[in-house]
Amino acid sequence: MQTLLSLLNEGEVLCDVGTDHGKLPVAALLSGRAKGAIAIDISAPSLAKARRLAEEENVPIRCIVGDGLTPLRKGEADVIVIAGMGGCEIVKILENAPCVFPRYLLLPHRDAALVRGYLKDHNARITRDIAVKEGDHFYFVIEATFSLPWEERSLYFGTEGEAFPAYRRARLEKIDRLLALKRDPALLKEKEELTDVYGGGNGENL
Repeated sequence: MQTLLSLLNEGEVLCDVGTDHGKLPVAALLSGRAKGAIAIDISAPSLAKARRLAEEENVPIRCIVGDGLTPLRKGEADVIVIAGMGGCEIVKILENAPCVFPRYLLLPHRDAALVRGYLKDHNARITRDIAVKEGDHFYFVIEATFSLPWEERSLYFGTEGEAFPAYRRARLEKIDRLLALKRDPALLKEKEELTDVYGGGNGENL
């Protein structure tokens, strides 16, 4: 959540899709990182938790029960946050959105390559792609906009963030284990890209 908060711009209206407890929009308002916040969740009980938290912290949040971005209209939000779900679910939300918004912060818990692939196919630019670690797991926070064209980059990973070197080492080790069991062209391509990040080699000085 701290990484997401750090990418918010003061004066923006934030919309948190799949907000659950509403911790992100409440924190954004309390810290002054957003001037307004909208919380959307398909679950009314989950949204009630967000509403209670906002009331406890005395911050104004517009709470909407709805599926993805379908309840939202153009101009109602400056930045869309979709976090805490898989890449396939994020892509589905983007596909079914009624319009395009200025900026997106996407944090897939798995299948981040699907999200990057969708952005590439729709000529949207990834402006930040930050590796973060929580416990034993690595994730990527992807900042994107449809107002700029795609710039070529890896679909497998982003190289920003202090956690990236550790992610790179762990992922290369896992790829080698998988390739020992079965040759996979996609894994070979990913390994090649990860190996080339620091100019080849194993990055032993990281």
